[in-house]
Amino acid sequence: MSILEAKKCTTCGNTFDSSLSHCPNDGQRLVLIDALIGQTLDGRYRIESVLGRGGMGVVYRATHIHIDSEFAVKVLSPDLVANQAAIERFRREARAAGRIRHPNAIQVTDFGVTGERIVYLVMEIVDGKSLRELIDKQGAFDYRRAVNIMHQVCAAVEAAHQSGVIHRDLKPDNIVIKRVGNTERVKVLDFGIAKLKEKSTSSAAGPQQNLTEAGTIIGTPQYMSPEQCHGRELDPRSDIYSLGIILYEMLSGHPPFTADTSIGVVIKHLNEIPRPLRQIAPQVPEAIEAVVMRAIEKDPARRQSSAAELGFELEEAVRATEGGYKTGGMTAPLPQDDAGLPPGRPTAGTVIDTSLSGLLSGSPAPGPPTQPGQRAPSDKGAGAPQTRLVSAQELAGVAPESGTVGIQAGKEQAASGPARALGRAAVIEKPAKSKAPIIAIAAIVLVAVLGIGIYFVKPSLAPPKKSDNKSVDVTVDMVYIPGGKFIMGRDDGDEDERPAHEVEVKPFYIDKYEVTNQEYKKFVDATGHPAPRNWTNNGSYAPDQARLPVTYVTWQDAADYARWAGKRLPSEEEWEYAARGGSKGYLYPWGNEWKEGYANVSRKDRMRPTPVGSYDRDQSPFGVYDMAGNVSEWVHDFFKKYGGKADERWKVFRGGNFVDGPDTSTTTYRWYDYPNPPADILPKLGFRCAKDADK
Repeated sequence: MSILEAKKCTTCGNTFDSSLSHCPNDGQRLVLIDALIGQTLDGRYRIESVLGRGGMGVVYRATHIHIDSEFAVKVLSPDLVANQAAIERFRREARAAGRIRHPNAIQVTDFGVTGERIVYLVMEIVDGKSLRELIDKQGAFDYRRAVNIMHQVCAAVEAAHQSGVIHRDLKPDNIVIKRVGNTERVKVLDFGIAKLKEKSTSSAAGPQQNLTEAGTIIGTPQYMSPEQCHGRELDPRSDIYSLGIILYEMLSGHPPFTADTSIGVVIKHLNEIPRPLRQIAPQVPEAIEAVVMRAIEKDPARRQSSAAELGFELEEAVRATEGGYKTGGMTAPLPQDDAGLPPGRPTAGTVIDTSLSGLLSGSPAPGPPTQPGQRAPSDKGAGAPQTRLVSAQELAGVAPESGTVGIQAGKEQAASGPARALGRAAVIEKPAKSKAPIIAIAAIVLVAVLGIGIYFVKPSLAPPKKSDNKSVDVTVDMVYIPGGKFIMGRDDGDEDERPAHEVEVKPFYIDKYEVTNQEYKKFVDATGHPAPRNWTNNGSYAPDQARLPVTYVTWQDAADYARWAGKRLPSEEEWEYAARGGSKGYLYPWGNEWKEGYANVSRKDRMRPTPVGSYDRDQSPFGVYDMAGNVSEWVHDFFKKYGGKADERWKVFRGGNFVDGPDTSTTTYRWYDYPNPPADILPKLGFRCAKDADK
């Protein structure tokens, strides 16, 4: 009898093996029971309820009894881990999956084997709907929404591939989507586990039995690549095929191949050419169709060779269709924007980046050999400057010469998330404990490589310096904020706003208004810093947009501007102190009750930013404008739970915006994302600057 499941007869009360359907004693239908519910696994995880069941085991909602946090615990079917060798193999697979660090990939946090030989995997818990549920309920997706979701899936899959993990079972069921405001955030599940299933099943089947035989197909037939159906050795291009099938289904409402049996579907994958997507879904743009049909080519060599390339082609297809970037974007963005670098000095073997950045730019010199499908970046988008491949060690120790650029590497201004520094310099201050800057060549385009630590570099601009005009009083249009104590956060707010706690801030200045396009243009003109990508008027903003808050700026862009202006970004404490009126502790800048029309927040008749200071009522007691609405604003800090340790993947931004509703417009609400955030965040994200009062 399985130690995980059994069946019980409600008449006689006896328990039987889960393979039986009726009681041998009285013929009554047996009821499935779960022996783990209510038990504490390995002395840590109290099993609360079943989240789902599948061929690989059962997923439970569990509580870690020592830290009172919820997790998802996947308990594997005993058939998959029948002996110690299989357990050790899964331990290695779990370790590999645990190395994947990406906001679109489910994070594996623990692995264990109990004394009763229950093998389990612990993951973050995600509330949302599976893509399978959404397709079944809604049918075909609008292509913009489909591309936005697939962008994020590609980012997670690319991070896994660069970590040496091929998913092997990508399907709508393994993609969970959670709606956050007006955006959809994606999580991809079950990295590394399908490989275990493949090995276990093939070992049990014997050497003569391959994947095309009944009962031994590994994966889900509708989404398997032809080479997977053949039982061949797989590389990342197999996952590309599965992504293409998923995208085909998202856009048309139906997968390209269906049959009455699994083997029938497999035969179609091997031999049948799918119908062109637009024959089924004529609303899909031709450029999008071309990308999808390439992804589901029978020959792996004819597909996109990486998830990064698939994501890039989708974005380019949207550009070609709409004449500009209008997709929802990725949490780990594609190479179009500027970005910072991960915190600290990069070294070989460090997890450098998990974005798609730079994967498709430049022509690198030969590097370490890659397995098929994990190619070096293609020459798409390569410009005139020659690009070469250098190691992290080489880059870290180079002294500046003519034509090179100094970059200080460290944590203070580090952008911990995806980096897209195409043709620009990322300015990063040295670590707090270091007295000497680390000098590096040029602008850095990070490759999304886990554990390898390689860069592409090309000539670019020097880091922005402070404005040379010392006669200008930079505190003009800034508001003096006297120091003092106040209660930060609130106990009745969101989890990240708790607990309320006392904080003391020193006197400081803060910008009266958000930084405008007009102000940011001076910085761009003076330094050559790349302009925001929504400036489509010959590299500038439209004439009537001078007083709009600048948007489409990364955290590093904002920090660069502040440094050039002789200022800095405000801390979280300073921002909230200025917004709440210090010890007044207001929930909104004007008081403790929401007032419709007081701020530029989620107006259906006018969902766009307005000139700074347009809403007189959106003003804090100190006279600082637009802290409840207009655009959300970058602050200096890495995100951390109050009382916890900073998570250097994320930067915080504060304040409501013209897209989201009143719940996110409080003075205590905390946003956080990659320093180079997804494209759906950039249009509603700007910043203002601060300055110490004694400087």
